[in-house]
Amino acid sequence: MKFTLAVAAVALVAAVAGGMLSTRGVAPTRGRSSAEQVDAQWYSALPLDPDAATAALLARVPAEAARRGDALTQTYLVVLALRVALLVAAGGLLLFSGAVADLAALAGRLTRRLPVRDAIVGVTVMAIVFAFLLPLETYAGYVRFWRAGFVTASYLDWLRDFSLEWAITASFTAIGLVAVMALVRARPRTWPGWASLVYLTLAAIYTLIAPGYIDPLFNRLTPLADGPDKARILALAHANGVRADNVYVQDASRQSVLLNAHVSGIGSAARIVLDDNTIASTPRREVDMVMAHEIGHFVLAHDAKTVLAQTAVNALGFLLIASALAVLLERFGPRWRIAAISSAAAVPLVWLLFTLWGSVAQPISNAISREQEAEADLFGLNASQEPFGLAEFMMRDVDASSLDPSPLTFWLFYTHPSPRSRILTAMQWRAGQRGLRDVPAGVVLR
Repeated sequence: MKFTLAVAAVALVAAVAGGMLSTRGVAPTRGRSSAEQVDAQWYSALPLDPDAATAALLARVPAEAARRGDALTQTYLVVLALRVALLVAAGGLLLFSGAVADLAALAGRLTRRLPVRDAIVGVTVMAIVFAFLLPLETYAGYVRFWRAGFVTASYLDWLRDFSLEWAITASFTAIGLVAVMALVRARPRTWPGWASLVYLTLAAIYTLIAPGYIDPLFNRLTPLADGPDKARILALAHANGVRADNVYVQDASRQSVLLNAHVSGIGSAARIVLDDNTIASTPRREVDMVMAHEIGHFVLAHDAKTVLAQTAVNALGFLLIASALAVLLERFGPRWRIAAISSAAAVPLVWLLFTLWGSVAQPISNAISREQEAEADLFGLNASQEPFGLAEFMMRDVDASSLDPSPLTFWLFYTHPSPRSRILTAMQWRAGQRGLRDVPAGVVLR
């Protein structure tokens, strides 16, 4: 146990020291990141054919920015492989060193209550693995984006947000583990099905409380000032059945220069949120299309559908985990000093297998997300009538990801259709309208 804690402490110190040292000084210059601006005449001359129009639009993308996006995307596979390898290594060290068994024994001496034992063991192991993986997460979540010129926060500010996000997730996970272990003991043959209901309940609670209680922990929300932008966005929302009475601006610029927006909530209440970066640097047609897309997510109940879809994905995961637990405990149980799946010492193994399943099932989750994003794009196009709003927005931040990723990269990592395919969708919609809006309103940037 002492050796495991020492390794975790070394990893933690190395991550913090490395993060601060590797990002000291002036951040690298980002470079140009969006397409060349054109006038109304250029739009008027754009071919109606979707493929030709898409090619003409993408020809305006700076080659250097596209290369930077490709290079950044290529790091995703390495990060995923290292993350899985480190998770397996951390789990192996915890189990084969006897640290898990020692921790379970210590929890048993502290309390006789099984749920409390499960919570102690689960949270402690999650904290140790957090430390193990922090060097990689520092590189993956901060350093590589700092080097690309995307980050505005200091490393310590990022670490604070990352740690807070981990703490919130760990709290929900610990509750889930305690409930699942209770089901393992009470329903040893049918617990995977009941565990799926636990996941559904916790995921629904998180989705419901996130807008009001979790999101404000990371960013300050202020009402968008009264004016044409606010009036137009609210009119767009009301026209599509969204009963919002305000539009909020999120101070995302304290963390990044990248652009985003969202509409959160389930049921009758919606919160419309624009990043301050987005409202400050994009013209009207892009703001309208982005907000129509996000309103589409709300109208189409994508948050609720995601919870249900992920529950189905994890229902399969729990079945596989149950089978894996039986095999692993039969083979290694005596060596790990885990007498049965119902013991508190099995809690870390359940969590590790569930976390690994999340990586294995990532392509399934991404496919679900991509389908919803495509639906929201079509909703946004019909609601905003701004195909160039979508196309131009896709050509911003082109250095943040590949415009046209490889099939493997797309399958593994992309939660949205590729930028190229989204631009093509916009041009297909435009062609379907027979070119009636060849020249978009508000071509001149603010």
